[in-house]
Amino acid sequence: MAHGRMGLGVALLFTLAGTASAQPGAFLPPGAPAPSPASELRSIAGPADAPMKDLTPHGFGDIVPHDKHGGGHGGGGHGGGHGGGHAEPGEFMTPFIPHHGGWYAEGEFLLMRPRNTDLDFAIRDADAGLQTNGPIGINKYGQGTGLRAEFGYRWGEGKWESAFAYTYVNAGGDTTFNAGAGGQLLPTLTRPGLTDRALTATANVDLDYSLFDALVARRVLLDEHFGVRFIGGVRFSDIRQVQNVFYDGNDARRAQVNSRSRFTGAGPIVGLESVLVGPMGFHFYSRATAGLLTGNSRNGLIETNDGGQTPYVNTSYDLRKVVPMTAVAVGAGWQYRSIAIRGGYELTHMQGVFERPRFTDDVSAGKVITRPSNLSLEGFFFQMAFGF
Repeated sequence: MAHGRMGLGVALLFTLAGTASAQPGAFLPPGAPAPSPASELRSIAGPADAPMKDLTPHGFGDIVPHDKHGGGHGGGGHGGGHGGGHAEPGEFMTPFIPHHGGWYAEGEFLLMRPRNTDLDFAIRDADAGLQTNGPIGINKYGQGTGLRAEFGYRWGEGKWESAFAYTYVNAGGDTTFNAGAGGQLLPTLTRPGLTDRALTATANVDLDYSLFDALVARRVLLDEHFGVRFIGGVRFSDIRQVQNVFYDGNDARRAQVNSRSRFTGAGPIVGLESVLVGPMGFHFYSRATAGLLTGNSRNGLIETNDGGQTPYVNTSYDLRKVVPMTAVAVGAGWQYRSIAIRGGYELTHMQGVFERPRFTDDVSAGKVITRPSNLSLEGFFFQMAFGF
């Protein structure tokens, strides 16, 4: 019985405590006013004059991430955007990705060295016997200069453009080969059986390289710091190479071999340019183009002796062919608003552009072969671009 009365007392105690917590005014002194429901709410929410917590997305601070492209146009080195999340170029990106249409112009100074795979002209034979023992003399181009100019109009809010571009490079080279004491030179360009030995040989070569491009391009901003330009169009080419070699001594009496090659053609080209912009408009630049040119390759050959008085050869090998062409350039520079300045290294290659004839038999005068030759140009470019 004692245990039963104790359990009943504990139950009554907890019942009274719960009632008191549910009714705060149950144990107020006599005559004290009972609290109103509003005062109870204020006691929970805080003082009446305390400001309400901002429950908008900005009020949550870092809990809700901000849209970095939603704040209008960006300035400085960052490109802002519209509320729709589409990036827009900032001031350091607009030379490559403009805000609006208009005219633009680009100019480049080129410092290039051409290379050709078919410029040999003599072998230095040190023994002057039956054994051919010595190096092959090859004519080489020196450093040439040129220019590239592009002028066009941007439309479609500056994202599309039509343009015309012109590229020109001129270069030349001279090489002299001597037989040396007790030796002789074996000409590699003369018809066999006529001018087979000489003591001196002097070769010179000259290149005129012209390209004309009609282009359509599309510029795309992939990121606030990175943009690309897609290029397509038609290229017209006129490339001329002249090599003269003068032999003297032994069989050669002021003998001369004149080789003239010219390729004129046209074909489609595609390309891609890109700019990766860093702080203060400093950026990395790259460009790549490729094309197929179809046209005529004309290769004339004249050989004489006795100071031009005795002709040995006067012929040409003309054909129509397709010439693959590729070019790659990388560099760096600075750009801001409507001006871009950059420089870098460029490499261009044309496969089998020339195809000169060569005689191979001293008995049968009609035995001739042709050897396709490649043309490459490598060197530096310095570019300046303006938008209007």
